[in-house]
Amino acid sequence: MAVIIPFRARAHGLIRRLSGKAWSCTTQPVLNNQKIRRKVDRFSTKSSNSNTIQPLDSRGFSMAESEKAAEILEKPHLTEEQAGQLVERLYGLKVKSLKPLDSYDDLNFYVKVDGPVPWLHGYTLKVMNGTDSKNKDLIEAQNEMMTFLADRGFQVPRIVPNLEGRDMSLEQLLKKDNGSYSHNIVRLLTYLPGTTYHNVSVTHHLAYEAGAFLARIHEALRDFSHPALHRPEFVWSLKCLPSLENYLHCLKENHHKEINREIIQAFREKVLPCMDDLPQGAMHGDFNDLNVLVEEDPVTPGEYRVCGLLDYGDAIVNPYVFDLAIALMYFMSVVKDPITFGGHLVAGFGSVRVLTSAEWDVLYYCVVARASQSYVLGHYTASIHPQNTEYLMVTAGSVWKFIDMWWGTPKEEIYEQWRDIQKSI
Repeated sequence: MAVIIPFRARAHGLIRRLSGKAWSCTTQPVLNNQKIRRKVDRFSTKSSNSNTIQPLDSRGFSMAESEKAAEILEKPHLTEEQAGQLVERLYGLKVKSLKPLDSYDDLNFYVKVDGPVPWLHGYTLKVMNGTDSKNKDLIEAQNEMMTFLADRGFQVPRIVPNLEGRDMSLEQLLKKDNGSYSHNIVRLLTYLPGTTYHNVSVTHHLAYEAGAFLARIHEALRDFSHPALHRPEFVWSLKCLPSLENYLHCLKENHHKEINREIIQAFREKVLPCMDDLPQGAMHGDFNDLNVLVEEDPVTPGEYRVCGLLDYGDAIVNPYVFDLAIALMYFMSVVKDPITFGGHLVAGFGSVRVLTSAEWDVLYYCVVARASQSYVLGHYTASIHPQNTEYLMVTAGSVWKFIDMWWGTPKEEIYEQWRDIQKSI
């Protein structure tokens, strides 16, 4: 079945596409006619300094920066008929039906084909935007991570080789209306059946399942590496949390600014000095309720179990506890009793791998750090894309409630509840 992304989640995805991934963590928003230091390529690790003062728009940002954001969001242009022709030309498959899938800056289609095929559930045709298509090494790393996990029994999308035996190809596609061309990486992936975690009734059992699944992913990925996954300036990496100070001016309420400053400073003092003590390696980087697939448990009707993992665009080498923190923040922010729910997720994780004392020391700060990233970068996005303000603030409101709850609850109080949950299971 096709996965339908709900309103809250679409807003959350929009924050990620319009804000964080468009700039590196060394990017400086333009204030008081300061010079810009920003990224042109979303994934580039090379930065350049402007030697001239940039003209500012009405929001206090350079016109160049605003134009670059719009450029990054330009999707490939492809009709359904053209997408079908692309599948047939590149993969030799006879298209039976094809329909667009929800996406923000890429173009995705769900494809069913005629004739005997090795995968009965259909395929996903992915046409990447021109900016991401420039970083072939990173996309290769994502492809290899998916293949590595699939070969070890995990339900993840598999790359389908094209007629030339390659995992992807760079295609020249006509841009919409203006007669120019873009170069876009095209891939075909197996389509995974199921529904997302977000679309089912969540239970403590399912939280435990999700935690255990994430830990098994980590255990498997200990044997995986790729140089392109070292992304020191990727703005959604928790290592880059101090860069949020560059965006705090977008928050209207002084109280919210001060709380986020406290979170950033606590992360700087409590987490960053401990980096060498934290087990790390390649990780998924975006284990949230929209990327985790579930299916009904055949043994226990009405219960669900985790069956798959989607979207490897944030894959990165980082401390594993960052991945757990990201999962906790996203999963806890959509339930009524987040601390209890989080305790069951952590218990599931611990059933596979016990956290080290160093990981326990920093986990509390990492969870709220991810929430701070989402909240602050969401407001920054709204400031440069005001047409999406109402849409984005739906998500921001729920994230602030989580920050307020979490930061207002002492670390030891949360951990004590979690220890009690672990003992009771």
